[in-house]
Amino acid sequence: MSQNTTSPLYLFVLRGPVDEPDPTPEQMQQVMQSWMAWIDGMRSKGVYLGGDRLQDAPARVLRGPNGENVTDGPFVEAKELVGGTMLIAAKDFAQASELAKGCPGFTQGWSVEVRELYPRPTAA
Repeated sequence: MSQNTTSPLYLFVLRGPVDEPDPTPEQMQQVMQSWMAWIDGMRSKGVYLGGDRLQDAPARVLRGPNGENVTDGPFVEAKELVGGTMLIAAKDFAQASELAKGCPGFTQGWSVEVRELYPRPTAA
């Protein structure tokens, strides 16, 4: 994975509907092909730095001093679930937002939240 370190970094938070029906194997193959085409397109432009789908597994939210208030999930009361994240290097927020518009999940009710990350301090 080549990393573009000169551009600002953006996080794509990918959310999908909770009540999305399970696709058939053929539909799943088509869905995966469209997602991989989107990712490969961003990778070829040098802007895709990484990302992964979240597992359908237990989740936990920690709050309060030292994380002592714990809520275990999955959190079925939500209308959308975070399905994954991507790390993108773009020249600015407008370019990052434009890249997000290519998300193939929009046709299934998905959304993409685009957030700029603070730059990491460089080691002296």
